[in-house]
Amino acid sequence: MKVKQHFSTPFFHGNVQKNKFCDELYDFILSSVNEENRMVNAPQGAHPDLFESKFDFLNWNVPLTNQLKQLLFQHVFEFVRQINDFSPVQLQKMKCTHESWFHVAKNGGFFQNHTHPNHSLSVVFCVNPGTFNPDNNYEQGKLLFTDPRYNASMFIDSANRSMKKEYSFSGFRVRPEKGSIIIFPSYLQHAVDPYVGEEYRVTVAANFRCHFDE
Repeated sequence: MKVKQHFSTPFFHGNVQKNKFCDELYDFILSSVNEENRMVNAPQGAHPDLFESKFDFLNWNVPLTNQLKQLLFQHVFEFVRQINDFSPVQLQKMKCTHESWFHVAKNGGFFQNHTHPNHSLSVVFCVNPGTFNPDNNYEQGKLLFTDPRYNASMFIDSANRSMKKEYSFSGFRVRPEKGSIIIFPSYLQHAVDPYVGEEYRVTVAANFRCHFDE
């Protein structure tokens, strides 16, 4: 018997290992935390200890944001190529629009469960994960992703309680490291666990909508 997989969710988690770039971006973002750049009336209200910028960060047209924009677009296009099996010619015809912002979490900051409507793909880039506390697995500002099949766990018994990860309906956590890039479908429910640490936890997020330029 050969068991197949259906209704799979594509997901990417890699690291570009650009420490100097991340450190420069970290300082730049912290210097940009002010009321002029704050997002007001966001769809999901931010925790008081989490700063959310306006949704135009990658369009600031400064060297650091331009470099990050190029980096994220390269990864998004490769992600799209792989999940669709597009040819290089097809990929060259694809255009993507985006919105983007940064988060700065202080001690105690978190973000509630949510999706990113009206987009197909979402990206998180970790500039600085903050302080690492190995003794507390649930206060490290990890990203929590939940199964989009909302009724998959409606009944649990011995036949489905211990399924392999690719079949399981359990959520999973990702602790981004400096330089981590995470790409996932925008429909995927996700949240940020409470962050407890002395350093700032800084991330950049972006949403993408793509179409072929005929």
